[in-house]
Amino acid sequence: MKYIEAVRQWCKDGGSIRIVVLLGLSAMALLLLSGLPETDKAESEDMECAVTEVQDSAAEYAAETERRLTALLKQMDGVGAVSVMVTVCGTKEQIYAEEARISESDHSSQSEYTYVITKSGGEESALVSQTRYPKVAGVAVLCTGGGSAAVQERVILAVSTVLGIPSSDIYVGRQTPVPTS
Repeated sequence: MKYIEAVRQWCKDGGSIRIVVLLGLSAMALLLLSGLPETDKAESEDMECAVTEVQDSAAEYAAETERRLTALLKQMDGVGAVSVMVTVCGTKEQIYAEEARISESDHSSQSEYTYVITKSGGEESALVSQTRYPKVAGVAVLCTGGGSAAVQERVILAVSTVLGIPSSDIYVGRQTPVPTS
């Protein structure tokens, strides 16, 4: 209430110019507020679902890579029992096929790109031309033979070759044997 009285007194003292200034400031405040993005509850839930799907996709890729590496390393001489952990950066990304329409005139050219759409079973979808998988950030391998420098070297070489990552991103250590009862 004190603020309203202060504004009334301020307007009386300055006349119509102060009223115009006050109205102008109010209009600018309303314009600024109208420009703020609205966060719809359904929209934010969709974003949460998309993030979860992306995380699941990266986790699935890491788990599948771990499974395949474990199967490979178990077959190597001297490795023995093995556990593998793979960490990844990024997410699976699909690149869609595009169709280009280029129109040229004497002095300029225009390009228009549209996605290639395919129909399958009555449904339309964009044609995926390439799938990029997450980048492997690092690999840790624990194996019963990991105490041997020769085994460590062979494991690092195998993992580096299979995944295309530098040997500095790979750790190989000795796995402690599981006690038998």
